[in-house]
Amino acid sequence: MRIYLVTPRNPESFWTYDRILPSLGKRCIFPNLSMPTVAGMTPRDHEIVLCDENVEEIDFDVEADIIGVTGYIVHKPRMLEIIAEFRRRGRFVVVGGPYASLCPEDLRGTCNVLFVDEAEETWPQFLADFARGAPQAEYRPAEKPDLTTSPTPRFDLLKVDQYHAMTIQFARGCPFNCEFCDIIVVYGRRPRVKGVPQVMAEIEECHRLGATQVFLVDDNFIGNKKLAKELLRTIATWSEAHGHPMYFNTEVSLNVAQDDELLELLRAARFTTIFIGIESPRKASLQETKKTQNMRGNLVDNVRKIQSYGIQVQAGMIVGFDADDESIFEEQLRFIQDARIPVSMTGMLQAMPKTPLHERMAKEGRLIAESVGDQFVFSNILPKAMSRIELYKGYRKLIAELYEFRNFRTRTLEFILNRGRQVGEGLAIRREELRLAARVLRDTVLSTSPRRAWFTLSLLGATLMKRPAAIADALAFAIVHKALYEYMQSLDHHLERVIGEIEAATETMTAAAVNA
Repeated sequence: MRIYLVTPRNPESFWTYDRILPSLGKRCIFPNLSMPTVAGMTPRDHEIVLCDENVEEIDFDVEADIIGVTGYIVHKPRMLEIIAEFRRRGRFVVVGGPYASLCPEDLRGTCNVLFVDEAEETWPQFLADFARGAPQAEYRPAEKPDLTTSPTPRFDLLKVDQYHAMTIQFARGCPFNCEFCDIIVVYGRRPRVKGVPQVMAEIEECHRLGATQVFLVDDNFIGNKKLAKELLRTIATWSEAHGHPMYFNTEVSLNVAQDDELLELLRAARFTTIFIGIESPRKASLQETKKTQNMRGNLVDNVRKIQSYGIQVQAGMIVGFDADDESIFEEQLRFIQDARIPVSMTGMLQAMPKTPLHERMAKEGRLIAESVGDQFVFSNILPKAMSRIELYKGYRKLIAELYEFRNFRTRTLEFILNRGRQVGEGLAIRREELRLAARVLRDTVLSTSPRRAWFTLSLLGATLMKRPAAIADALAFAIVHKALYEYMQSLDHHLERVIGEIEAATETMTAAAVNA
């Protein structure tokens, strides 16, 4: 049997880095892990073809017995187009993934088979049903699967050289209960983990295929601290034995700052970047959204402590909580600058389907529309302590100031000069890293505006003078800023248009009320 598994093209977002992929010599930052995982569950006597639309065109004329499509909420429009095109051609289409699991009602009737929730148990069942000519219309597992039985994803079916980093997974689920988060809706609050040998087999396979960076896509890598520490010790030993061939990054909760042993293990295992959902410097907002784990100690001190272990903190920040008034925008900017956080994914509060926030907003009559899955372009709730216009205008000003040249340079240089030493710092530069550096210099110094050239050269110059061993950091941040600055410019035009539409609608409603 031949199976064609499709991952839709990503719409441009904060994390896609579309505008600098040519500089990186890649077509996508990292692959969606869903389809390689499904391929790993498939018996080897079936032929599997993976198609990631981010790196290649979809072959709608492909000869296949089964077409599989996955995606997140942000992929909804493209998913529906892909499903419809294959159905028009008479193909047997199955659909699953996070969007299908959160909103199955949106996809029922569009495909032949719908998978809701995780597929470790249901995919093999479906294949058996399909082989005997009796597939069900919908598959849903009786309980969350045991990840210790999950096979190694088929990374070998990916075009690995087209990605900046590879992705693996250690755990699913998160023990916390943040009001806005859909992770606990999809994966539950009890972290389920793979065995250390499983994860090491995945790392070994990525290494064999030529990957030099690996992103562990766990929504909270330290949900089970004991097992996370065991894995980190094993990675550190493996990395040292192999000459530190890889960098790692992942997502964790801020309570990592209270565990010195864990921080040292992250450094030893060569985790150079971690993403943390900090959300807000305002305690009332954290309390409101049940993010109490972020209320222990001083936020700036916690972030700087993590950085002292040589680890970059990338932050998730949110504006638009009920406790947020117009002063929150300056408060957010001041915190991000003081904490020396170069990359902050700052968005507006979004009520995702099935979350406690969604239920509360609907009950209070403050749910404007369903989520589009992109907190940068739209907030689907009515804010409480300010108007929608004030939220959008304040947010527009905040993101412009965050990625303004001097603000970004100030906090980034402070991070570079003050972060702790990383394992492997000062290792011989690889040939591919030299080629990458040449492309980055071309695109941020030679083939660019005088302002960007000044920014890059001043960042590199200050780093060379004060911490020359960290010059690779400065180069990386120079190209990252190019991507985020240009993305924020396009986002600014979008927000300007949305603000105009809201103002026009408000004027119309006001005029109607006056004439009533």
